[in-house]
Amino acid sequence: MVIYTKKGDQGYASTLKGNKIPKNHEIILITGKIDSLQSALDSTNVIITNQEIKKIIQKIQEKLWQTVGEISNQGLSEIIKKPITEQDITELEQHIDNHHPENTYFIRFTKETSTRINEARVRTRELETMLTKQLLENKIRPEIYKYINRLSDLLYALACKEEKS
Repeated sequence: MVIYTKKGDQGYASTLKGNKIPKNHEIILITGKIDSLQSALDSTNVIITNQEIKKIIQKIQEKLWQTVGEISNQGLSEIIKKPITEQDITELEQHIDNHHPENTYFIRFTKETSTRINEARVRTRELETMLTKQLLENKIRPEIYKYINRLSDLLYALACKEEKS
């Protein structure tokens, strides 16, 4: 089986719904940002030893994959089994509260684990920026935007925790 299809050679890709869109369409760009964030989280999970943080990251990754499907599909459908909910946002807030750093000012990260988590935080902020237009135009559910917003806060708290450990 080959992995290339040659279908994208003219600059188009297909959404989950099967719509043909240019590869520079915001849907493709946003799903690319999520893929970039997933890569940073994968890189973090490879080296992190804290099992609690590993589990948190794995759950986040599951939610992000569901979000890619929802964005590509341009809404919820039966293929999106576990979309982001208010409960997921509350769960992130609880993790933030449990891992909140003592300091509230920005610190420089020097350990490999904390720098990798911080890289994921930066990619989360880039994703949030790309999602803003979608939110303001009612093209994504507010829960997605809130989740991504909280995620950057959680990743900062986790990076601080790793830096101090």
